[in-house]
Formats: sequence, structure tokens, C-alpha cells
Amino acid sequence: MKTVLAACLLSLASQTALALQHHLLIVSGIGGTEEYRRQFNSQAERLRQAALDAGLARDNIVMLAAESDGANYRPADKQSLLRAIREIDSRAGIEDRVFVILIGHGNARGDSALFNLPGPDISADELGAALDLLGERQLVIVNTASSSGPFIRRLAADNRIVMTATASGQEFHAPLFGGFFVSAFAEAGADRDKDERISMLEAFDFARREVQRSYDSDKRLLTEHALLDDNGDGEGSLEPGEYETDGMLANRVYLQQPRSAATGASSDLIAMLQRKQELEQSIRDLKRQRETMERDSYYDRLESLLIDLALLSRKIRAGDS
Repeated sequence: MKTVLAACLLSLASQTALALQHHLLIVSGIGGTEEYRRQFNSQAERLRQAALDAGLARDNIVMLAAESDGANYRPADKQSLLRAIREIDSRAGIEDRVFVILIGHGNARGDSALFNLPGPDISADELGAALDLLGERQLVIVNTASSSGPFIRRLAADNRIVMTATASGQEFHAPLFGGFFVSAFAEAGADRDKDERISMLEAFDFARREVQRSYDSDKRLLTEHALLDDNGDGEGSLEPGEYETDGMLANRVYLQQPRSAATGASSDLIAMLQRKQELEQSIRDLKRQRETMERDSYYDRLESLLIDLALLSRKIRAGDS
């Protein structure tokens, strides 16, 4: 009887954990020219549609635009942005995941940087203070603007994924990163592991590759270097990896609404997804212990975990097809 009860409680906990809600805030900043205004609004709308296709509830998507073309937008001034973050805080559960995507221009200010909005711009410190109100919720923050690199230092924290289109405030040319980042979700080509979902790491890598390809094709010197930080140290990596210091968290976070009983997933699939999370956590824990373990013991254990994860991932893909 106790075994049955324990199994039921575990199943319920797994379903609850995987039934979290995603909340998306898209900010299309001031364009400055008609070309950039159209470009930023187009990227924002494409991302919004991709989020709807990924299962996000329409009410969980907030769009702000400096210069609106349609009814899906609210104004994108600083007060509206801060108000939108407070609204998400008021309705998001503690286990929910929040995505904040900034699309637009930026500029450096001393050692920090600004994201350009109508009226007063918003600084990295101001945005960081607002996002800190969201507490322990998992956050994904992507700043696709020029001179966005300094945002990494201020926004980085535990349980956060932070991406910037540039590595410093001195990279001030309009980046291509944002357009390709949106394309990772709106078009084919970014799904590296063919699981029909795009992780934040896959989206970052896709955008970074396409930026490099575009510059090479035009025979131009690369003037933007995107960064990703997801271990909270505020450093950011140019080449994060699936099992590297930066990239491990981003590799298991998706824009797509998590599969759960509420989305029609079977109990077997939910159990496998829960086991996959446990294996990924075990790999992260093991890598933290690397310096204190014997070399052969470390690699034997890592190999075993990676094989288990690969076999399980194959079963998940087969059962979800």
C-alpha cells in the first residue's frame, strides 16, 4: 500500500513539475529609421507567433513596441516595461518560467549599457533591479541590441540564462544576432538533436553560426560576438556547450510549453522526462566534483551517465513521434 501511495505521489510530483507555465515578454525598441522599425516589429511578431505555435497561452505573451503597427502591442516606454514585469510577477507561479526578449538598439554608458526606448532608455542596472523582483523564478533574458555585452554582468544569477548580441559595449554596430535568434524558433534548421524542440542553447548556437556565415559571405570582419551565461558568474561564453560551464542549463530550457498531462503527454513520457532531468542534474553535479575525483573514476562515471542519457533521449524521441 505504501509503495503504491509513494508511486502515486511521485507521479503527481513529476506531472506538477512539468506542468509549469511559460511567460514571454517581447520588447521591440525604438528603431530610429523606418527600416529598423519594420525590422524590429517583424522580429517581434515572428517570435510571438512562434511562441503561440510552441503552446504558450496567448494571455501569457506580452508585447511592447516603440512604434506599433498592430493591435498586439502596448507602448514600449520604460514605465510600460517595468509595469509589464510587475504584471508577470503578480500572475506567474513560483515554478513558472519567464522569458524576456529585447529587440532593438542599445548604446554603452561608461562600464554599463542602455537599451533604447522612446523617452528615457533603460539601463542594465534598472532592468536588473526590476527582474530581481521575480525572485527565484527561472529567467531567460536575451538582449539582441548593439552594445549589449555589459548586461551580462548585471543580469547574471543562479537559475538564469542571459544572452547578449555583443561581447562588450564597444561593439556598437547594429547586430544580426537578433534576427537569426528569432529564426531559430520561426524556421527550420536549429533543431540539432531532432527532438522537435529548440533549446535556448540550440537557438544561441544557430544564431551565432548564421551571424558568422553572413559576415563570411559578405567578406566582412565580424563586429559582433554573442555571449551566453547560465552559471551565474557574469562572465559569459562565446562558445557555450551542452556539458560546459556555460550552456548546460540553456541546453535543457525550451521556449515550448513543457509536455505534461495537461498537454496530453502520457504518464510514461512524463516519467521519462523526469528521469532525463535527473540524469542531466547528475551530470552537472559530477562535473562540479571533477577536481576532487580520480581521473579514471570521473570519466567512467561520466561515460555511464552520458550513455544512459543518450539511450533515454532516443526513447523519448521515439515515444513522442
